[in-house]
Amino acid sequence: LYLFGQKMAGTGRDFTTLPHGNITQPGETPRWRGKVMNRATAKSVVVIAVAAVVLSTQGCGKKWVQSDNESVSGSTSSKKLPDISSGSSSGDLSGFSRNPAEERLGQERYSTALNPSGTTSRQRAELTKEEKAAVEAGLQDVFFGFDQWTLSDEGMEALNHDAAHLKNHSGAVLKIEGHCDERGTSDYNMVLGDKRAKAARNYLTAAGVSPKQITIVSYGKERPFCFDQDESCYQQNRRAHMLLSTR
Repeated sequence: LYLFGQKMAGTGRDFTTLPHGNITQPGETPRWRGKVMNRATAKSVVVIAVAAVVLSTQGCGKKWVQSDNESVSGSTSSKKLPDISSGSSSGDLSGFSRNPAEERLGQERYSTALNPSGTTSRQRAELTKEEKAAVEAGLQDVFFGFDQWTLSDEGMEALNHDAAHLKNHSGAVLKIEGHCDERGTSDYNMVLGDKRAKAARNYLTAAGVSPKQITIVSYGKERPFCFDQDESCYQQNRRAHMLLSTR
């Protein structure tokens, strides 16, 4: 070994001793370097694959729920309003994300005796002229169960009473406001309020009232009649509110 080292030194050339006893000259690519590079490349592939899995799972985190159809991905900015001209018989809304407070609690029915025409507990200074006219005519509001727009027996009875007045006063114009309680998003409740107003309008026209005598508007949860956060108050806010004017 000593003689071999002396011989190498005597050449005046620069040799490099590498792992496994390999000797290379300057400018040569060692054979072991390919193995090391293969290991580095393999590790890089593993890291990239793990990152791709993490990103793909994050992209599936949010869904818009459609009650009667499949779920579709979306965001608030790309959300489209559903067709509010029709709905299922169960009263499900489609096209909006839901939180637990918006889940269905079952069919609930409330009598119009709770607060006819909003004359007792609506917390505002005074009634509008249209509201006063509705009160004087004896028109009755229609109340709805939580997250529902289907009419109860009491609701249909109230609408029969309202229809009789409108048919006897052809110059009267009824404005139906759709209202909701405060639970749920503003967009969701705006559509739900519209559904409630349309349910009342459709019943009245089927009862023989001229469509020209009825207009509708939805305020969702933006104009509550009662401001307490309890079920008794929520019941009063879930309504189709009647206002009356003349042509």
